[in-house]
Amino acid sequence: IMSNLTIVIYHYVREIKQSIYPNLKGLEIKGFKRQLDYLKKHYNIINPKDLINNTNPKLKDNSCLLTFDDGLKDHVDYVLNELNERNLKGCFFPTASTVNENRLLEVHAIQFILAVTKNISELISDLNLICIKNGYTEENIKTYWNSYTKPLNSQINIKESKEVIYFKRMLQFILPSELRSEIIKIFFKKLLNTSASEFAKKLYMNKEDLKKLIDNGMYIGSHTYSHVHLNTLNYKEQEIEIDKSLSFLDEIGAATKNWIMCYPYGSYNENTISILKQKNCIYGLTTEPGIANLKEKPFELPRRDTINFPQ
Repeated sequence: IMSNLTIVIYHYVREIKQSIYPNLKGLEIKGFKRQLDYLKKHYNIINPKDLINNTNPKLKDNSCLLTFDDGLKDHVDYVLNELNERNLKGCFFPTASTVNENRLLEVHAIQFILAVTKNISELISDLNLICIKNGYTEENIKTYWNSYTKPLNSQINIKESKEVIYFKRMLQFILPSELRSEIIKIFFKKLLNTSASEFAKKLYMNKEDLKKLIDNGMYIGSHTYSHVHLNTLNYKEQEIEIDKSLSFLDEIGAATKNWIMCYPYGSYNENTISILKQKNCIYGLTTEPGIANLKEKPFELPRRDTINFPQ
């Protein structure tokens, strides 16, 4: 029985070059259409229900699963129609707090700050100045710059400048979380000129959107409640994150038996897997590059980024 599966990750799928955020890193809708046609021709794109309703799925050669992370409005505005037109099904992984609380995830705030920044060097100077006002020394800054300007993820081979890598790292995990949040708020307000919650309403799907996906036969799984690095939380905190996300899936009418977990930032540890096994989860998706084997490590399935396929 074949248990190899190519799992493709998607995030933004939208008009980019013609939009007000032409520098956002994502997939143009035209490229997405061409890529779906390519995948349909060269792979057997499976229905997620075949994985969920069958603990021992028999996969054909070149089986492929389409996954869409973060619950972006793009997925109901653009992706759904394209999948329906080709009679394809996909897996969608919204973060519950973006829907329940109109919360803008910091990872997305950073992406949009970078997308509208005209002068990246100026942005870095401003960031460093705020750090210095908060007790960091020139020496600290220099050390951070030397340590955190190298690309981390081999899978995402979009060429990013040292400045961009540094800005992301500093505001994703180097600085203490309260200071990071404060700095992101300052830049977001200054550069995007709107409130984070208003922006979140437009950026993410709401409950009606998610129900529409379910009505169209799409699968919705867990991406935690608040999009945290699970491996930074203790056992109890992880359990709370996962339980809250399962309550959310219940609320929107998505399955919570034989369900799929998608780790935010691809981060998890032994505790995560142990909790998932107790909660009737059957698969965990990472951001590690590679072809998944459903048998060997069901809770550590690698995925391939959309940029690894022709568009």
